[in-house]
Amino acid sequence: MTNSLFNEKNIFTPELYVKGIYVAAKTDTDVFIKREDAEQCSKSSAIIPLQRGNVYVIRFDSKPQALRAAVCGKDPRELKAGEGMCTPINDRIHYFEDEPADDYNFMYIPNKEGEFLVVYTGEGEPELTVAVRPILLGYDTDDLWWYAPEQKDILGNEDSWADWRWTSDEVFEHIYEPLRAKYPEYITRRHIGKDQSGKYDMWAYIFEPKNYEQVLFLTSGIHSEETDGYLGLARFLTYLAESDGSHAGLDYLRNKVKLVVVPLVNVGGASNGHLRETLGGVNLNRDFDDRSQAETVNVLWLLNQYKDQVAAVMDFHTSKSKELDLYYVFPIEHEAASCWLKTTNHIYEYLKCRGLTNEPTALTHVVGKYRKADRFLQGHIYNHYGIPAIICEHHHFRWYEHHSAMSLQFAADFYGNFIIQTALAKLKIVK
Repeated sequence: MTNSLFNEKNIFTPELYVKGIYVAAKTDTDVFIKREDAEQCSKSSAIIPLQRGNVYVIRFDSKPQALRAAVCGKDPRELKAGEGMCTPINDRIHYFEDEPADDYNFMYIPNKEGEFLVVYTGEGEPELTVAVRPILLGYDTDDLWWYAPEQKDILGNEDSWADWRWTSDEVFEHIYEPLRAKYPEYITRRHIGKDQSGKYDMWAYIFEPKNYEQVLFLTSGIHSEETDGYLGLARFLTYLAESDGSHAGLDYLRNKVKLVVVPLVNVGGASNGHLRETLGGVNLNRDFDDRSQAETVNVLWLLNQYKDQVAAVMDFHTSKSKELDLYYVFPIEHEAASCWLKTTNHIYEYLKCRGLTNEPTALTHVVGKYRKADRFLQGHIYNHYGIPAIICEHHHFRWYEHHSAMSLQFAADFYGNFIIQTALAKLKIVK
């Protein structure tokens, strides 16, 4: 599914060998690149000149003997013996999967113009390629951004919008059912089955304009402990249903895009203390290949009803990480990547303007061909259906308190704009 915007090449040409360069063993603080002791490396290293504004995806056809990487502010081939302390980037390499020991493919986004990436593999002329895709890093390119209004918290107080402790049935009862009753011509629901325990109902809500031209498939609550995520999505969908036409992007979504939504996948976990796993102890976002749980079977059964029309699948989570500003997983091969890269960039600019981040490397897209990733929802769908799929993670622990008004506001804003921008990209028009 490679397109013209995605250029891949084998970088092991004579011009790109890093002759005379080796990567010393990593210390607690630095990786050093020097011209001395060149025989330690021979052709085990490669140098990649970087340009800010590109994503560099490094792929290995087989697991390298060793993998070290560093970035230099100047061409390391020009360094003299003993010179050239370079920055280690092990903590800035973003692997395609969450198990880098099994798959060493990674991506890198340069911090500034004129950097050089040095990759050491421990072997001569390994099967290594670099794929380059441009992004508009550091520039706000969107003029149809929807800004979520200030929110109430979701602590369950008298003045709260919702209560994060609600069970799955209470989420449906207090949010989705009143919305469906208010807009019966727009919102319907389908029972898609029971969870694996057989105790809890799974529901899909269909937001369907009369003359829609696109279909998007949305899921949330696969990990039911991530309450701010699925309640943030619910908050955005409330604004969508009540749209008055004053915002062009929201208005297009309301009148031209059909949304098939599974608002809470792990219904059993949500109803029993908000567990990450199911009641049977299974992580649903590792089960889409095995399909051992009724929840994953039900989601894929529903997707199969619409697969020929769906333009993209979007899965919403929250994260407890305090190390990454943004975490989005999607296939960079698909043309949808241009839209999602731009949208993530806008979020980065928004956070930077508010003084919440200043590191471009916080744009943590974990991208690739999803090799070995069938067990994840987004990987399984892209690999088997050819539909671009993205996982969006909202970091409520990064900037504000869990379940706070700001957490709900940012979740509604970030997730809502991914949906709006995906719709505006018009990836697939239904004839």
